[in-house]
Amino acid sequence: MKIRHIFSMVLMLTLIACSPGESIPQTSVVDHNTQESSLPEPRSAGRNILTPDQLLDPFDPGSPVDEGAFTIPDSAELPKHTFEGRLELIGEDSTGEINVLKGDPGIEPEVAHLPEFNFEFVQSGDYFIPVQRGLIITEHPYWNYIIEPGRVWYEEGDGTYSRVSFPFSLVWKGSNAIFNGVMTFLFDEDSVSRVWYQITQETTISLNADLWGQLQAAYSPGPVSGADTVRAAFSEELSNRFPSKPIEQLSVDYPQVDVNQFGRGISKKHLTYFGFVINGVNYVSTCPTRYGEYAYCEYMRAPSYSTAKSTFPSLVLMHLAQLYGPGVADLLIKDYVPEYISSPGDWSKVTFDDTLDMATGNFKSAGYMEDEEHFDSDPFWIEEYYAQRIAAAFNWPHSADPGTQWVYRTFDTFIVTRALQNYLQSLEGEDADIFEFLVAEVFIPIGIGPGAHTTLRTKDNNWQGQPYGGYGLWWIPDDIAKFTQFLNVDGGQAAGEQILHPQLLAAAMQENPGDRGVSIDSRAKYNNAFWARIYDQKEGYDCEFWVPHMLGYSGIVVVMMPNGSSYYYASDNQDFTWLEAIKESNKIAQHCQP
Repeated sequence: MKIRHIFSMVLMLTLIACSPGESIPQTSVVDHNTQESSLPEPRSAGRNILTPDQLLDPFDPGSPVDEGAFTIPDSAELPKHTFEGRLELIGEDSTGEINVLKGDPGIEPEVAHLPEFNFEFVQSGDYFIPVQRGLIITEHPYWNYIIEPGRVWYEEGDGTYSRVSFPFSLVWKGSNAIFNGVMTFLFDEDSVSRVWYQITQETTISLNADLWGQLQAAYSPGPVSGADTVRAAFSEELSNRFPSKPIEQLSVDYPQVDVNQFGRGISKKHLTYFGFVINGVNYVSTCPTRYGEYAYCEYMRAPSYSTAKSTFPSLVLMHLAQLYGPGVADLLIKDYVPEYISSPGDWSKVTFDDTLDMATGNFKSAGYMEDEEHFDSDPFWIEEYYAQRIAAAFNWPHSADPGTQWVYRTFDTFIVTRALQNYLQSLEGEDADIFEFLVAEVFIPIGIGPGAHTTLRTKDNNWQGQPYGGYGLWWIPDDIAKFTQFLNVDGGQAAGEQILHPQLLAAAMQENPGDRGVSIDSRAKYNNAFWARIYDQKEGYDCEFWVPHMLGYSGIVVVMMPNGSSYYYASDNQDFTWLEAIKESNKIAQHCQP
């Protein structure tokens, strides 16, 4: 089976448990570029990893290097030069090494090589800013890019050059799976050294791999169109960051709290990051990789997987309801998604709200996750174009009345996302796009940065078709802190403006005892694409309270507690555990009163 189809299959966003896979013997694909650098000789370096000599001449350490080599040192000085122009890598399709740690040992050779890299950057002080942010579609058969801001500095030993490092990610085509890495190089007024890159961390359950290499590069200095706008936007991005502290500081600020209970139960080698938000501060862990702590933890992206269900179609519906009234939730799918006509199910009475609640009544099995599990045979998980995907989403029989039976189905989320798209176009014209609407109306007002302003879409129009809705976003810790503050503390308001319909949000946040959603079991509900669970005497409390949360396939968890705190983590071992975090948070402010 081709590797793309393997990745397509594992896109199913269930929360079923699975055992960690055994490591597969390492595979290496190697090709070295030996062209000599045209830069003059540097002075001797003061560092011993990624020295000027190693960046200017061919360098083969046989593996990735310590991640500390990409971190701006305490002794760094201001850069000697200002980078503005285009950075192009040379030989991406033939140079690069890969060690497959888990996955197919016969992986295609192209997987070891980067997509073509030719992008504009500008500098602002000691920040190195990519002009293009978010998901970048490439011509590579397997990989797309996400490029994030880095740093520029001068350190003793770099001679007449300045040094750059910046984070980037590879995203599997059509998938939420992400592989995080860093690039670094030296530059002067008109030249660059070779570029060293490495990827030593990922968030996906199907492939673990280190990638690294050294590539020739070309620098085309010159004015970048809109450079001042890019700098101004980045300055605003920095000023809008959610206040943060290291997770260790939590026990200093709140001595009664055992900080070791946060992150408990998560396999350490599968952890991307975790954090705890309380009283306006985001207490964040470091971001471990297989070669040390990631230099740009603030920009390490994790996949949303199914947390997108809560933060995309659900928030769109709540915002549309705020603009046009709560009746939007009661609109019928059949009136906005004409493809329903070919369904063997019954969509005559199914509302937007029913579909968001995964209670359409159109399913095959009510068993927990059974419909969702058939990712190896259901074309929904493999088809890349809208027409085939929507047909597969509707290809389920009628089995219950709408609103009565919860069955977890990402197919339904795709349908309601399309319904919201068509409803929006009925109001704003055929050029309206449901995800761009979300970005403009919700993400930007609450400060979600440009790295999250793109989403997975169907392959139509070079992967610019219908947004998936049920998965396909990527979060940094700052994004999650802002979402939880917006939902769990600010009541759906931004800058004093009510963005989300308060009653629909209250239902999702379990603040309305009369609308807790559709039952999953005797202690769990699902409402407006948010999960919820009750806690009471069984967990040692003298009263009862509900905790809404977002969950994502690989082990993505965002828990929003009644005392206004939130706990989150990203991982890829399908670890789902947060009871201890709830207990520790209760020590700061009680979740309920007896």
